[in-house]
Amino acid sequence: LSFWEFAGGSIAAWVVYACGHVLLRRRCCFLDFASICQNDPELKAAGIANIPAFVRASRQMVVLWDERYFTRMWCVYEIAVAQSDANVPIRVLPTDVYVLLALGQINVFVCCAFTIVLELWTLPLLAKMLARLLALVPAFALQAKAGCTFANQDARLQEQMERFDVRSAEITLESDRTAITVSIEAMFDGSLDNFNTRVRTRLKYAAMRSLTGQRALIPYTGVLWQALPILPAVFSVWSTSMNFPLYFRVPTYISGVTQLFCLSPVCVAAAMELGKRCATGKPATGARANFVYLGIGLLVSSLYTVFMAISRPLPALVGLGRMRRLGVEAWCAVPMAVFVNGLACVAAVWAFKLRVPAEDEVVESSDDSA
Repeated sequence: LSFWEFAGGSIAAWVVYACGHVLLRRRCCFLDFASICQNDPELKAAGIANIPAFVRASRQMVVLWDERYFTRMWCVYEIAVAQSDANVPIRVLPTDVYVLLALGQINVFVCCAFTIVLELWTLPLLAKMLARLLALVPAFALQAKAGCTFANQDARLQEQMERFDVRSAEITLESDRTAITVSIEAMFDGSLDNFNTRVRTRLKYAAMRSLTGQRALIPYTGVLWQALPILPAVFSVWSTSMNFPLYFRVPTYISGVTQLFCLSPVCVAAAMELGKRCATGKPATGARANFVYLGIGLLVSSLYTVFMAISRPLPALVGLGRMRRLGVEAWCAVPMAVFVNGLACVAAVWAFKLRVPAEDEVVESSDDSA
């Protein structure tokens, strides 16, 4: 295996992460962070007056949610504009969870680098498999921690929305409160209670739908983003198999695609779901919680390693003709690889397929819309 292919691919990927937005010249974002001048009254008034114009001109409003978001008056005001006649879709992203997901991606990169280096050593196959398993434990343990954090934040978000009252929101200058409340009243038929009801029903439904619209805790794209560091390692494996027979290469290609797009996302989703279940009832805390996360990481890593041992080496041996003495021809490697890796594809579809909303949720949202 080529370590330089892996390193070059990873560096290129991170450069795209850091600088790729420069190429997206047709997509503009308004980042509302300290965007209102506090020193000049005229500029301040103009800034406040134009916030609705920015929100209404947007195709989507992304909320980087923390536990103080719905307690801040200015944040609530932007929610009011988006939920008024503009009807701008709102996407809620819990910041703590996505920070853990970013750390998870770095962890996956370290595991892939370790795997590449491991191939350079002359070790028994069983020892290499055990080393790969142990290298994956911290990555999946971190996903379990993210799942537990997601469960806590999801419950906290629902609680905040159910108890939401714009009148209790905090603001630095009380003189600004009157202007904001008057503006919100004008957008919701002269009543702050109408806005409160909208947040407690329609916005809550949309936010929960965006977070838990599939069996997995987070959408497929979010999980796939973490698995991208695997891609250079997969390319490195593919490049080393170019001189092998066709029936060896095809199962290797199938296994690599499945590992990236199906197996890794499913295992991440499984670790997060198990971590979420640890948050229910009487959750573990402190060192006990860390041992629970490590246990989940060990379990999921074992399943991942076993599946990889079956889905790639076994069809590869058949493709090399090592099973002819048992009556298995080399061409059988392709259907074998398709069948085994197809199981992971089915699991991925099951985990990340969008669910149909519950009937009572649909009725509640429809009634509120009316």
